[in-house]
Amino acid sequence: MDVGKKENVWERTNVTNLLRNRQSGTYYARVKVNGKQKWRTLKTSVFSVAKLRLGDVEKEVRAHGLAATGEARTAGVDEMTVGHFIGIFLERTRQDSSLAPATRERRGTAIKAVVTTWSDLPGRDIRRVTAPDCRIWAAAALREGTGFIAPNVKTKRKGMSSSAFNKAIDALRSVFEIAREQGVIYKNPADEITKAPPKQKRLTLPTAEQFNAIVKSIATAGSKWSPDCADMVRLLAYCGARLREATSLQWCHVDRAKNELTVPGTKTETSYRLIPIFPALGALLAEIRARRGEEAPTAPILRVGGGLGSLDSACEAVGVAKLTHHDLRHLFATRCIESGVDIPTVSRWLGHSDGGALAMKTYGHLRQEHSQAQAAKVDFGSS
Repeated sequence: MDVGKKENVWERTNVTNLLRNRQSGTYYARVKVNGKQKWRTLKTSVFSVAKLRLGDVEKEVRAHGLAATGEARTAGVDEMTVGHFIGIFLERTRQDSSLAPATRERRGTAIKAVVTTWSDLPGRDIRRVTAPDCRIWAAAALREGTGFIAPNVKTKRKGMSSSAFNKAIDALRSVFEIAREQGVIYKNPADEITKAPPKQKRLTLPTAEQFNAIVKSIATAGSKWSPDCADMVRLLAYCGARLREATSLQWCHVDRAKNELTVPGTKTETSYRLIPIFPALGALLAEIRARRGEEAPTAPILRVGGGLGSLDSACEAVGVAKLTHHDLRHLFATRCIESGVDIPTVSRWLGHSDGGALAMKTYGHLRQEHSQAQAAKVDFGSS
């Protein structure tokens, strides 16, 4: 489109990339892609309608611009092949600064799983991939898996886990969606794939007495780091932090005046949070302070970065199922809910951003003895 060079023809608005042609009254999107300005008519003279259409037009223009660059193109790959659009997907993932590094890595792993389980997909014409093709791939991928076996793994799994399978589906849908956005295909053939239901992990957690015995076993094991490992186990169970969050805690994160602990978010930006210093957590922090003496505000609260070996040994000595670091986070949430704290509040303490949906799935049915205790309180008024 030849928009001319007369600046007085164009009237700026208070919305970025949205301009109005004074002569016709029509609104236009002006988008910069690869150093060049692209103009697209929004086909309306109504400001509110133009604002609504602007976002979609910007996405479309940038998608076309990205597809035309050498960076987004796999060398020697025809632009109608699935491999070409996989290249665009990976490039968008790399350039998206809002994504956490772990998310970028997961998307790359998911695409690799798709290509491994559907070897001829990258070379196929994306216009000729059908919904039945996608369903056939999905059934085989879930059944057979990628064939990858992690080093030193004890249990060899045949097939793909529900989590890995569902991430592969998301990645495949995203690839086809790019083609749909660009008008290459009309419908996303991967939309009809049914995701695998996640397998619910049954929580086998220690009682309060068993947990205290585990902590005592670790603390008295006789190693130089035994007390510090016991501190780590208690801290994880008393505040619900992830391991990386707990090892990032410093004394400056403890606000005694407000009785709050700042948990630095290490998984996502939204996982940064404030939680109350619960009585057990407060007692633990006071005990550590008394044992070590005054330390710098930037000194780490925990002196160990893990301790799975000592935790395994203690669980075996006490006679309970082995616990992981993440199980201690489950233990925190379970104790809170059993104490009467509502699930949305526990979800915020855990650093979830979904309003409690994940917590409801995980902790909606707690240990059987708690369920039976609650059932005893139900009264239907029968004589």
